Amino acid sequence: PTDLRGMLQYVPQFREKTFVVAVDGAAVADENFVNILMDVAVLWSLSIRTVLVHGASDQIKALAEQRGVLPSDLEGSGVTDAATLKLALTAANRLTHEILEGLSAADLRAAATNAVVAHPLGILKGVDHLFTGKVERIDVGLLQTLLSNGIVPVVPPLGLDGEGHTYRLNSDAVALELAKALGAVKLLYITTTDGLTVSGGLARQLSVAELADALQRGTVDPGQVSKARHAVAACEAGIHRVHLI
Repeated sequence: PTDLRGMLQYVPQFREKTFVVAVDGAAVADENFVNILMDVAVLWSLSIRTVLVHGASDQIKALAEQRGVLPSDLEGSGVTDAATLKLALTAANRLTHEILEGLSAADLRAAATNAVVAHPLGILKGVDHLFTGKVERIDVGLLQTLLSNGIVPVVPPLGLDGEGHTYRLNSDAVALELAKALGAVKLLYITTTDGLTVSGGLARQLSVAELADALQRGTVDPGQVSKARHAVAACEAGIHRVHLI
């Protein structure tokens, strides 16, 4: 709705509810990102709690080119060797700091967290994935404490185990696990594309069954398969709605 009365009817549905917003690294680097942060500020002003997750694949790629290193994986789902983990740590930490700066400029308090507990992905189909991890659990208590005090949690695509080891994670998966653990009512994936492309056209709205069928038939844009799969998993886990924008 574009009129104020319509907006006021819509907003109370989500007051004191939680949104998880996952932003691709490429979107963070875009000049429009400042407007996204302002949107986050508006959500908080309406008492809608928001958790911000970010990717870092574009930044890892750029850093690798600067250092003359060939990354073993960019998305956090393939094999992460030691050199790529170092790139991921540097790129993700820089990006987290930039987001914290942007949130401060939007007059929001924010904090980088170690709320994602991970363990090694291990050996899959005979391939050791080394420093690639999988989310084991989310420290919900830590995140709820931040949210209840008006602090925006900023979560990088990294996880730590009980011994302090760091693992590279897929940011789409991190966002899904956060949404599930926090009982979020919305999960938003923000990309540099116009939305989800299925069968060559922009899909404005799909049911879970329709998207699952499109994935099975291979008609989802290859670059969006990860988000589409995680969107289906989110809805099946009870998230009311997932947006790919």
